[in-house]
Amino acid sequence: MRRNFSNRSRRSVSTVAVVVVVVVILIIAAAAGYLALSGKSTSATTSSTSTTSSTSTVSTTSTPVVTTNSSGTNSSVVVFGASLSLTGPAQPFGLEDNWTLNAAVNYVNSIGGIPLKNGQHAMVKLVVLDDQSSDTTSLSNYQTLITNDHAIVLMGQLGTIDDLIAGNFASQHQIPLIGPYYLSAAKQCTPAPSCSSSWVFGTFHNETNEAHIFLNWFKTVDPPSPGHNVTIAFFEETDDSAQANYVAGKAYAQQLGYQICTCSDTTFSGASSTEMNTFLTAAKSAGADAVFGLPSPSDAALMINTAKQIGYQPKAWLLTRGTAVAPFAVPQIGGIGPLASGVMSAFPWAPGLPYSADILGHNLSNPTIVSQYVTAHGGQLPTLEGVYYSGFAVAVDAISQADNLSNVAIRAAIRTHTYQTFMGPMSFSPGGQWIQSDQYMLMQQWQLVTVNGTAIPELKILEPTNVATSNYIIYPFTFANQTQVPWPPAGTSTSG
Repeated sequence: MRRNFSNRSRRSVSTVAVVVVVVVILIIAAAAGYLALSGKSTSATTSSTSTTSSTSTVSTTSTPVVTTNSSGTNSSVVVFGASLSLTGPAQPFGLEDNWTLNAAVNYVNSIGGIPLKNGQHAMVKLVVLDDQSSDTTSLSNYQTLITNDHAIVLMGQLGTIDDLIAGNFASQHQIPLIGPYYLSAAKQCTPAPSCSSSWVFGTFHNETNEAHIFLNWFKTVDPPSPGHNVTIAFFEETDDSAQANYVAGKAYAQQLGYQICTCSDTTFSGASSTEMNTFLTAAKSAGADAVFGLPSPSDAALMINTAKQIGYQPKAWLLTRGTAVAPFAVPQIGGIGPLASGVMSAFPWAPGLPYSADILGHNLSNPTIVSQYVTAHGGQLPTLEGVYYSGFAVAVDAISQADNLSNVAIRAAIRTHTYQTFMGPMSFSPGGQWIQSDQYMLMQQWQLVTVNGTAIPELKILEPTNVATSNYIIYPFTFANQTQVPWPPAGTSTSG
């Protein structure tokens, strides 16, 4: 399903420790930073090692042209292609992806390029085309990248071309496509032989991960038992991702013994104040103990504000992705301000993670790449940098491990190995799903911090507990006089 960014971002952006001091200032600062980064927002943007018109002779099935570098060592050039939203509604996603890929290409080339099995080293050339936030343009760009530029791998972006459309293109043209694709567990090809046509690899989580991280934790604080019914109200909008979230969440909640509120709204029309009021009023009347769902950023803000207005305070807001998208959604979620305190979220990467990636035998830490981004963007934290960089790390390591530079050999390498990334260890199922995503899924909570004497919301990591960035959790949720429970809890991690 195509994501409509004027109404809903189907998959939320990364978890960010975002400081929302003055919403208007942040919006202007973010826009200015991104526009400055892109140079010209109406044309393709490339690194110092790439241009919009390719001169590479590398193809996805042939051996690259051998050249000699300044040190006399044989080397070749491999092309990485990307169709990014440098303009249009999804521009914030594309600009961050573009910056990250350029930084990653420069890093790999600075350490000598990709060592190949034949003894050569391949320098990476990045070709980026602007898809203008359009599925149709994305497909045209992909065709150009593999036909004219001879890209041997494509790098994907969150919030641009629909996952199914991108996957079908990769399968049809047999080219590895790596990116933050939401590969639904329900859509995974089984058994393994039926995955022979899959060429897309998702450096992302799925709806089952979301259900596990939230409900495993909630069971530790409010477990259902004989004589103690615990009810969860489900909120889902009408896109396929939200519906998959509902199906997985409902099934797991029932497995754990929770009651499903008959008030649940699984066909919500975005931005409907009347429908939101109806849903929350019904949840309040039913005594729903928690709300589980995948709202868009704007609807997440609408939900919390509406609940405040009608005096509804569930014990927990289990809202994935849509509550964690600032600064891209500052106009929506940022407007909540202190009301966001205590709201839960989930995502697979955050700037505060201490993980390191192994890139061609070189250790590069998450704090290092985040620091580089912050320096380049006037103090602004990234939201998806680690996700994009992890996909690139997988690609270059797979090329190094492949028997040759053919499309088949590169895909085989991606499927065979485990990669150490900024998101944790990463290997892939035959259908392209990140296998370790459930174990490394992050559960977070918006909590207030004091900056220059002002209380402002910041997104904190709670799970896995070994990477927690807060020493407490707010539970149960209230709009005032919130209770802070020590964190991490005694015992083992509650992650799935």
